[in-house]
Amino acid sequence: MTNKKGILFFDLDGTVADSGTGILASMNHVLEARHLQPLTSEDLTHFVGPPLSVSFPIVFAPRGIPAKDMQMFIEEYRAIYGATYLPQTPLNPGMGDALSELKNSWRLAIVTSKPEPQALIAIQATGLRHYFDIVVGPHDDSEISKAQLLERALREMNELHGDLPALTSCWMIGDRHHDIDAGVEVGTRTVGVLWGFGSREELSSAGATAIVETPKELVVVLNN
Repeated sequence: MTNKKGILFFDLDGTVADSGTGILASMNHVLEARHLQPLTSEDLTHFVGPPLSVSFPIVFAPRGIPAKDMQMFIEEYRAIYGATYLPQTPLNPGMGDALSELKNSWRLAIVTSKPEPQALIAIQATGLRHYFDIVVGPHDDSEISKAQLLERALREMNELHGDLPALTSCWMIGDRHHDIDAGVEVGTRTVGVLWGFGSREELSSAGATAIVETPKELVVVLNN
């Protein structure tokens, strides 16, 4: 970790990337094709963060999609999202400058519940793939906790660089309680960001080390 403060593990959707519009449009395409009630932007808070297999019963079962059709629905959604929206995933405003500054002092990595093949396309679309040493996500829709993904990311960073800093020099950064929960469980420090899908109350209740309102504030907190 020569000349680096430690490792920053970033959540992707809502934190680095502004993927909500594409996710919502793709979901609604599948729902409307079945003449079912579309999702609202508020519904995004339920299924951006956890794996789809977790959020599906909460959001989609009440709209009349039975559990037996879950996999078919997810496959249809992924086909539309992957073809139309994923390759055009935009950065959240201000994140480009923030990451550019942070990479001077830290090693950066992505830890996401988005399936890894999709996550790689999304981060490539932002133009900042080269900022991140690794991109870690589940290989499929199996229910893998964010803590397990973070632990895997730590192992991969160790394999890549031959050493690891103390966990107190590592931060898990995200917009949902799943991100904060993971950091707390694994032993890293945590930052909750308020430009994504989670609320201050959600992030605070999960035990975030710090909560920030803007990418500029994130840089200040981490480089302090």
